[in-house]
Amino acid sequence: MLKHTSKILKVNQMRVNRILLVILMIATSTGIFAQQDTLYSSTGDMIVGEIKSMTRNVLVFDTDYADSEFQVEWDNVKGIISKSLLIIKTMEGDRYVGYLSYSDNEDRIVSLKGDKVDQQFALDEIVVISTLEKDFWSRIKISIDAGYSFTKANNLSQFSSNARVNYMADNWRLNGSLNNVITNQDNVDETKRTEGITQFSYDILGNAFTFVGLEFLTNSEQILDLRTTSKLGVGYYFLRTNELFLQAGLGLANANEDYGGENPETNNSFEGLGFLEFDAFDIGDFSFRTKISAFPSFSESGRVRVNGDVSLKWDLPLDFYIKASYSHNFDSKPLIDVSKSDYVFQTSIGWEWD
Repeated sequence: MLKHTSKILKVNQMRVNRILLVILMIATSTGIFAQQDTLYSSTGDMIVGEIKSMTRNVLVFDTDYADSEFQVEWDNVKGIISKSLLIIKTMEGDRYVGYLSYSDNEDRIVSLKGDKVDQQFALDEIVVISTLEKDFWSRIKISIDAGYSFTKANNLSQFSSNARVNYMADNWRLNGSLNNVITNQDNVDETKRTEGITQFSYDILGNAFTFVGLEFLTNSEQILDLRTTSKLGVGYYFLRTNELFLQAGLGLANANEDYGGENPETNNSFEGLGFLEFDAFDIGDFSFRTKISAFPSFSESGRVRVNGDVSLKWDLPLDFYIKASYSHNFDSKPLIDVSKSDYVFQTSIGWEWD
């Protein structure tokens, strides 16, 4: 009886071992096949791994044999074969889901096949690539920079700091930024300027999108304790390539203002909104961005507020960068007797996590 029971246990143990072996083989093979995207570079290299994303002319590619992900300029990609299901967006604003294939006979031409698509694309036509299983950290981009200047003649010192966070999903984007400037000088009161912006955008048709956002500004130079502007509207990408974006939009806004000083004032202004933004992010190691926003008031006749920003960034090794930026705020009819314009120029060094 004991021998029979022992024999049964051995048989069952062998079955369990075989099942575990099969499971291990399936898991291993699944991991291998999941890493079978293939990248062909213009230099003749072939890299096997996993496509993570492509945006702003940079392809992010992951391999098992490297500690970190590869970042390859899109112009240096000759072709792609994907085993991963991809979402691609074109210059025209079209969105497709499928698998990419490539033939050596046609440089920088790929075929996309899926349930609703079976056609060829030139790589230059593709401006965004993402995967359906793309994780949170591969979608986020963070940059932080700071600058300091000092003039001995009048003990003038200025400290500035900036932070930007961008999160890009398949059909929507969430952006946030914070800018702070503190200036000190002999025999002059300290001045502070803090500006924050957050905006949510959602793609609707082709290159069109809707947006909703919130801005706030404090500026001791203009005795502005706080201006909070809520906004919503629609926008459109007039140009959307692997080198640059050109977008514009219209909408509505509401500004709540609190002015300090000896005679504090509060105000609520119902406004229109128009903006134009140009972003060239592939000029060698440089990138250039400018944006202008206008807020004509509907509730206060003749009043117009205009905000403008210009920045030039030089990329350095190890994700560091040097940036020069200029911001200007104009108000044709401020509530109290202060300057209509205020501007700040900053130079800073920073680091970017992408």
